[in-house]
Amino acid sequence: MEFRRVELQAPHALVPELERFYADWNVPLVFTPAGGEPFYHVAFLVPGDRFDAARAWAEERVELLPGGDADGVVFDFANWNALACYFHDPAGNIVELIAHRDVEPNGKTGPFSGAELLGVSELGLVGDPLELAAALERVGLELWDGTLEEPGRLAFVGEPARTLILSPEGRGWLPTGRPAEPHPVSAFLTGPPVGEVAVGGYRIRRV
Repeated sequence: MEFRRVELQAPHALVPELERFYADWNVPLVFTPAGGEPFYHVAFLVPGDRFDAARAWAEERVELLPGGDADGVVFDFANWNALACYFHDPAGNIVELIAHRDVEPNGKTGPFSGAELLGVSELGLVGDPLELAAALERVGLELWDGTLEEPGRLAFVGEPARTLILSPEGRGWLPTGRPAEPHPVSAFLTGPPVGEVAVGGYRIRRV
């Protein structure tokens, strides 16, 4: 499964700035103008052997958010064999760079380039996780980690390294604790099975 295209909303005035910010990143994000201040959690996949270089590249562009296990900004997800760091983009989205050590290493050395990013790794969907999961199952997207049985917990649907994160409204996103809010998303994922579901303001299509 891969994220072919992800359409998010952003305040009208910030869309041009977001387009410039992500211009040299290999990520299939599209921002559509909207009222209010919509925000999301989204993660981008770093080749498994390039996290340190990607972190240095990010630090030249943004301020990494604190709270990590290493150096105060790096999060070691041992159960996923992954490393991550977080920052805000110009619209206040909580953005993550994550490298699963055993996923698509590229063998490169030297400075990192945005072109090395492998696309979207995680996208947060906010609402009733049970309702969201039931809808996503209709297009073959199943729980692979987390839980749907305990209120307030996260559920991870899809597959390792390419995941839809199902969060109840109001749960704090790592690492800032900002309460999760539902805002419209359209996401196009590679299949099979081909199909589309619409639930809670989200449109998920497998193509």
